[in-house]
Amino acid sequence: MLIFDLVLATRRPAMTGVERYGVHLFNAVRQIEPDTVAFVRDTGGFKDKRGLVVVSDVYRSWLTLPLEIRRLGLAPRAAVFPTAPASPLFGPTKLNLCRIVHDVFPWTRSEAMPLKGRLLYRDVESLMAKRYDLLCGTTEIVADELRAQLKLPEVNYVGNAPGIDLDGTQEIAPPGLPAHFILAVGTVEPRKDYGRLIELVESRASGALPIVLVGRPGWGDIVSQVEAAAARRPERLIWLRDLTEDGALIWLYRRAACFLSLSKAEGFNMPLVESAMCGRAVVCSDLPIHRVVAPPWVRFVSSDIPADALWSQIRLASQPEPSARDAYSRRYGWSSVATRLLSLLERDE
Repeated sequence: MLIFDLVLATRRPAMTGVERYGVHLFNAVRQIEPDTVAFVRDTGGFKDKRGLVVVSDVYRSWLTLPLEIRRLGLAPRAAVFPTAPASPLFGPTKLNLCRIVHDVFPWTRSEAMPLKGRLLYRDVESLMAKRYDLLCGTTEIVADELRAQLKLPEVNYVGNAPGIDLDGTQEIAPPGLPAHFILAVGTVEPRKDYGRLIELVESRASGALPIVLVGRPGWGDIVSQVEAAAARRPERLIWLRDLTEDGALIWLYRRAACFLSLSKAEGFNMPLVESAMCGRAVVCSDLPIHRVVAPPWVRFVSSDIPADALWSQIRLASQPEPSARDAYSRRYGWSSVATRLLSLLERDE
């Protein structure tokens, strides 16, 4: 038996890419090992409710999870933490612990995070790092960065895949959107560099399409700045801050003129991969991880490119041939991620 800690990942209806990662990985592992159990706060994100243990609250349940495991008489061969660090109360237990970390942002840019985020994803993570029996990044690049950041000799990687079912989900058309638009997806927080998005909105470039932004409010001054820009220029910036339906996001992916991601740092960038798998043109910042996961038809842009020049790159971006899109889509799948995780766990036992 394996146990997945998804308490914090399921604390709200609209999940981030990291939280979706945990849910999808659990579902994929459960296909291979049906007795796998997940502790969750809410079951709304699961079509199959088997193996779910619902907790009564969020942070207290996350903290006391090892006590709940013991109370229920569960004897797992490992506990997996794919979205948040393990509770420090796991420290003195003999349970085999596996943590999957998505990026080093909490250490390298912690000043941009709220206090609760720093305590959990930097301080608790650092405290528990040497306790994990298996520590993994989602990609080889993240694994290398974690190894250097935490001064640990061995950090593996498990892989990543789309956060939504692109083929098996019915599309839902969000109301009131323009026929042609640029799409950006991601929580509104400093790392996403949405200040440059606002520069695009405010620029006077001729023929500039409106930008549709999908992402819940996160933290930092950028939240109020995006809110103000959307109110000031509603015809140029449409912020869908409460969009939760996968079908609506897929509808946007498949109809955007171009997908735009100007992030300063990413661990994988799931929306970029999903949009590319839907055959969209892609323009993104020139990050090492983007060089790995972006599709062959991507256009990379520098962090200091002026708004008018960025609009030119967006206009030049093109959609791929179906054969190129299909070849790219075959690179990612949850079954391969689950299989790699299980092989790493078996090797670690």
